[in-house]
Amino acid sequence: MNAKQEIAKEFLTHERGTKLIAVLLAVITWYAIQPTISFEQTVTDVPVRVLLDSGWAVLEQSVQAVDVDFRGSREGLRNLQADEVAVVVDARDLSPGETVALPLLTRDVQAPAGVRPVFVRPGEITLNIDQEIDRTLPVRVHVQGTPPEGYLVEQIVAEPAEVTVRGPRQRLEQVEAIRTTSIDMHGRLQSFKLQVDLIPPSRAWTARLTPERVEVDVQLTEQTARKVLEALPVKLLWGKRQWQRVQVSPERVDVEIVGRPDRLEALTPDNIRVYIDLQAINAADLTHKMNVRVHLPDDVRLGEVRPGTVEVEVEGAVAPAERVE
Repeated sequence: MNAKQEIAKEFLTHERGTKLIAVLLAVITWYAIQPTISFEQTVTDVPVRVLLDSGWAVLEQSVQAVDVDFRGSREGLRNLQADEVAVVVDARDLSPGETVALPLLTRDVQAPAGVRPVFVRPGEITLNIDQEIDRTLPVRVHVQGTPPEGYLVEQIVAEPAEVTVRGPRQRLEQVEAIRTTSIDMHGRLQSFKLQVDLIPPSRAWTARLTPERVEVDVQLTEQTARKVLEALPVKLLWGKRQWQRVQVSPERVDVEIVGRPDRLEALTPDNIRVYIDLQAINAADLTHKMNVRVHLPDDVRLGEVRPGTVEVEVEGAVAPAERVE
């Protein structure tokens, strides 16, 4: 072996040792960091978004959301938010009317740095696309339940009354209206307005709504009935001046009241006070025509008093202490 061969042998031997040390350090480093990056976490209901060429829409989509397993550090997984994750499927090369099954791969997953997707379930999506069109459709307000007894829904108006829907032609041509989320009518006693979301026509295909919310004006009316309480006695409201005799003609009147049917049904003559106010009598005039007054509970109102006035005759003005009942 000459001098050149000796030098080459020594060089190769030296390089082999260096490489061996490098590999050993890499293995040690990998084992050292493995415990800090080997944590796993599953994010459920990750939305699947489909990329399409302009003018096309999804006609059928077998999967709307998937579950994705992530691997990473404890801190990275702890900070992972569901709204930061999505699966994006590139379907821009599909032909309309063709049903195609595409794999859902980890490379399709969009997620923040610090975590790595390792598995997607399910691993396949079936797509069919169609021409995209716009349609103007009426808004149908959906209500749940009814107001309390005695109240009726008089009118429900959505503003705007129509919305624009963009989606696949074959699907939109079968849609008649766009429904709102439910409005609960239980316990409603007054008219009200509120903003409500619109519900897409289907979850199996994608539709874009403009606007996505509407204002709903609900007009409630109180259901009323009338009831006549007959021959109620007319009582006297005394003032500072007293009288030995007071004659009222007629002594009884009929009172018509208005309110909710259930409230009128429970009302009795004992709940109503019919009277005339003697404080308005002039001492120089012993005969008077006076209006009949009626005191009612707060939840009913007066319809009519028949007759509405009575003749009143008084005699013998006396001091309050000398009053004879």
